[in-house]
Amino acid sequence: MRGLGRRPELVALGSVVIGVAIVAGKLIVGLLTGSLGIISEAVHSLLDLAASVFTLFAVRTARKPADTEHPYGHGRAENLAAFAEGVLLLITAAGIAFEAIRRLLAGGGAVNAADYAFALLIATLLIELGRAAVLRRVGREAGSDALQADATNRWSDVLATVGVLAGLAGVRMGVAWADSAAALLVAVIIARAATQLAWRSGDILIDRAPAGAERKLRSAINGVDGVREVRSVRVRRSGPLLLGDASIATARMLPLEAAAGLVDEVKRAARSALPELDLTVLVEGQSQPSDLVERVHAAAARNGGVRDLHNVTVERESDGSLHLTMHAKLPGDMTLASASKTSARLEKTLRSELPEATRIDIHLEPMEPIVVRGEDVTQRRALLADRIRNVVGSHSAVKRLVDVELSDRHNRIHAHVVAELAGDVSLEQAHQVETELEEQIRRALPEVHEVTARATA
Repeated sequence: MRGLGRRPELVALGSVVIGVAIVAGKLIVGLLTGSLGIISEAVHSLLDLAASVFTLFAVRTARKPADTEHPYGHGRAENLAAFAEGVLLLITAAGIAFEAIRRLLAGGGAVNAADYAFALLIATLLIELGRAAVLRRVGREAGSDALQADATNRWSDVLATVGVLAGLAGVRMGVAWADSAAALLVAVIIARAATQLAWRSGDILIDRAPAGAERKLRSAINGVDGVREVRSVRVRRSGPLLLGDASIATARMLPLEAAAGLVDEVKRAARSALPELDLTVLVEGQSQPSDLVERVHAAAARNGGVRDLHNVTVERESDGSLHLTMHAKLPGDMTLASASKTSARLEKTLRSELPEATRIDIHLEPMEPIVVRGEDVTQRRALLADRIRNVVGSHSAVKRLVDVELSDRHNRIHAHVVAELAGDVSLEQAHQVETELEEQIRRALPEVHEVTARATA
C-alpha cells in the first residue's frame, strides 16, 4: 500500500474485533428492552461486521502482487467488497423500515427505556466515532476504497445511534411511537449511505473513468516534446491504483531508442499529473504530408529490404510531379540481380507512398564492413600531420584546429580532422566548410587516401 505495509490490514482486523463486541452488546440490550431501534441497530451492526470481514479479506487480497491469472493486480477486490457492503446495507435498511412502519401502524411497541440501554448507546457512539476517524484516515493514506467504505458505514452508525438515543428519550417521556420512528430514521440513513457506496463502487467495477483523470492525463502527455498527437487516452480505477493506456503519435522515422525514451518521458509526465497511475503507452508514427523526405525514409523502412538510405533528394517538377533521387546501401556480396529486385520493390513502395512521383532513381552502394582494421599512425607520420594542420589553419572560416589523427588502413592513409568554427554559422555553411577542407587536403596531399572533416562550435 505504498509505504504503509500491513497497517491497513491491521486496522481492518481491529475493526472486525470491535464490531463483534458491539453486535453482542446491542443484541443483548435490544432483546432485554424490546427496543426496535436498538435491535435494528444490532442487525445493522451485524451486517456491518460481515462487511468489515469483507473489508479485511479485500485489503489482504488487494496487497497481493500481479500474477499470471491477475496481470492487472488484485485491486478490484476492494471495490467488490465495497459494492457488496452497500448491497448488504440496503437489505438491512429495507428490513428495518418494514418493521418500523408495521409498529408505527400498530401504535408503537412496548419498550423499556432502561439506563443501561442509554449507557450502551452512548458508549457505542464514542467507539464508532473513533473507529470511523481511524478507518477514514488510514483508508485515504492507503488509497483503500474498502477501508473508506467501512468508514462511511461507521459514520452512518453514528447518525443512526443518535436517532435511536432520541427515540429512547422519547419513549421515556411517554411517546410510545418514538422508538419505531427512530428505527425508521435509522433505515433511511443506512439506505442513503448504502446507495452512495454501491453506486460509487459499481461505477469502478464497470470501468467508469475517474472524473477529470483523462483530461489531466491528455494535457500532461501533450506537454512532452516529441509527441505530435495524443490519439486516445483511457483510465480506470482498480482498488488504490489507476490503470490507463494512451496512444500517441510521433515522427514516423523515430529510432527505437528514441521511441523508448519518449515512452519514459510520457510516463514521467503522467505520474506527475496522476501519481497513482500505471500507464501503458502505444507509439505510432504520424505522417506529415508536407515532409516528403521523411515519407521517403518511412516507405523505405516499411519495405525492409534496404539497410541504409541516404542523400535523399525530392525535386518538384514544373508540372507538379516529383523526381526522387537517393542512395541505398545493400550487402556487398549480394548479386546485381538480387539487388535490382530489392531496388524494384523499394521503388514500388515509394510510388505507393508518393503517387505523384514520375521518376525514381536509386543509386545502389555496397555496405561497409562491420569492422575495419586500422592503426593510429599520427605520431609516426608527424610531418604529414603538420602539413594537414597548415592546410586546415589556412581556411578563413576555421577559428582553431581541434584535432588531427591519421589512420593506416591496409597501407592507405585516412585523415580525421576536427575544426572549430563560429557558433553562429548555419549547419549548411558548416557542411560546406567541411567539404572544402576535405577537397583542399586531397589536392595538397595526394598520399592521403580519404579525409573526414568535422566542424564543431
